[in-house]
Amino acid sequence: MMNRVAGLIVVGILSLAGLMIFVYNKINEEKNLDRPASDYAIIGKWELPLELEEVSGIEWLGDSKIACVQDEDGVIYVFNLKTSKVEQRINFAGHGDYEDIRVVGKTAYILRSDGNIFEVSNFLFERFHTRIHNNFLTKKQNLESLAWDKVNNRLLLAVKDRELNDDTFKGIYQFSLSDKQLATKPAYRLDMEDTLLKNIDSKLIKRLQPSALGIHPSNGNFYILDGRAPQLIIADNKLKLEKAYTLQEGDFEQAEGITFSEDGRLFISNEGNGDKANILEVEFK
Repeated sequence: MMNRVAGLIVVGILSLAGLMIFVYNKINEEKNLDRPASDYAIIGKWELPLELEEVSGIEWLGDSKIACVQDEDGVIYVFNLKTSKVEQRINFAGHGDYEDIRVVGKTAYILRSDGNIFEVSNFLFERFHTRIHNNFLTKKQNLESLAWDKVNNRLLLAVKDRELNDDTFKGIYQFSLSDKQLATKPAYRLDMEDTLLKNIDSKLIKRLQPSALGIHPSNGNFYILDGRAPQLIIADNKLKLEKAYTLQEGDFEQAEGITFSEDGRLFISNEGNGDKANILEVEFK
């Protein structure tokens, strides 16, 4: 009798487990039906070491190497895609919230969130030199994006959070590489009421929060990573917003950095958020 009761209990448990698995799979199937097909393909992935868990900016160096910064320490990490290892560390400054990096010749420019730009000349050599360029921007603007505009010999800084006096736009300011000065008027304005952003159910200043900015080496289009949500926005060379791509959260945990190789390969970095940070090579359809 006891064996029969035990058998019935086992059957009941197995049946319940089977029902739970069926329901779980059904729910996931319905979710997948609602999820739009990805407009991109990930064609390469590199996991980063723990010291780069909070990677915030990346820059292509050539020869399968990428320079990385993270938002706590003043260190440039040279990561080799072929070996998946950090092969060089350059301590250019002390503790700080460093957000992006661009390299012009032998000089690296690193953006801190308060708008200060660190110029590290001969950064790959033992006798490098660091110079800090202060300006009128502050932590309230929270700058995370730095792009090198080669054609106009300037760096471009995008406001992430709040513009100085107006919530209807976010400025992209230009830093001249000739006189090392930041212009007081924005070179471009990201219109928060743009038709591409109007359907976003959020406060005006949160409709677009640039976390990285890159310029395509061939066509000059701007690629903007949105820190508000996993999203990539492409604009033309006049900063007119043209296309928005949704980035699946399963692929992009926290997209913070963007860079292009000379031939137009696109790389996006993600912070770890408790898991390993990574660099993804992404191809958009």
